[in-house]
Amino acid sequence: MKSRTLGTLSAAVALIAVTLLAGCQQGTPNERQARLFAAQNRELQQQLAARQVEIQTLQQKHAQELRQRDDEIAQCKARIEALQKDLEKGIAERVSGVTTALMDENARLRKENGRLRAEIEKLQGSSAQPRPSQAQ
Repeated sequence: MKSRTLGTLSAAVALIAVTLLAGCQQGTPNERQARLFAAQNRELQQQLAARQVEIQTLQQKHAQELRQRDDEIAQCKARIEALQKDLEKGIAERVSGVTTALMDENARLRKENGRLRAEIEKLQGSSAQPRPSQAQ
């Protein structure tokens, strides 16, 4: 009986071993595939994280460039306004200078005109009176 129990036990152990070996062989390709998928997944996660960091870096750089461009635009607008004010001031000064010069010249010419009229009247008045040499 002992040998029969031992034989049955040996047969059961052999059956379990064969079942385990068969199960391991079937599980091995699936396990390898799962490991491959896991490795690919980790690699893709790392690539995704790297791209996200790159995107964030580019967004920050773009935002910085936009701020810098806005600052430059503000400076240009301020410079344009200052130049326009200087131009208007220069034009006003020139117009004022020309106007003043014209007014001065006009006043001088009026005085000269008045003087010449007075001289003409004096000359006409003296020519209307007979000269002592002509009266004889």
